[in-house]
Amino acid sequence: MRFWPAFLVLPVVLAACGSKGSVSLFVGIEQPTVSVVDGAAGSSLSGSFELSLALGPEASGPTHVTLGNFSLQTEAGASLIDVLNLSSTPEFPIDVPKGSTQTANFTFDKDSVDRDALCAGKVRIVGTVMDSLKGGTDPVSSELLTPDCGAI
Repeated sequence: MRFWPAFLVLPVVLAACGSKGSVSLFVGIEQPTVSVVDGAAGSSLSGSFELSLALGPEASGPTHVTLGNFSLQTEAGASLIDVLNLSSTPEFPIDVPKGSTQTANFTFDKDSVDRDALCAGKVRIVGTVMDSLKGGTDPVSSELLTPDCGAI
């Protein structure tokens, strides 16, 4: 019986398994918007984003995706809105078949917000989704964006 050194066999075995992206769920936030509007009762917040979910073609099967919490944070990571009240199309949870991409459109709003804090600099949308195939959560965050605060 001939034994092959592990450093020669292991790279071949790993290559045969596929890359992480071909077997796991990719989650991304695209086209985020955040607006602060002044009204008679104070300032209110509204916004939207697309959530892209892509499952690799070599995954062991489909995944069932549920939403965790989504929040709005400053560039430094401080919380501005702890939990965003989200509405989505399609509604969650959703199933993502292997080798496919699903996109969901989200909107959110909140009355009585701190305009000065929200308009002080760049913000990002941060959240998590639960991935049944992984058996855990996947974090996701948007790129930094400047809220549309209009004129005071």
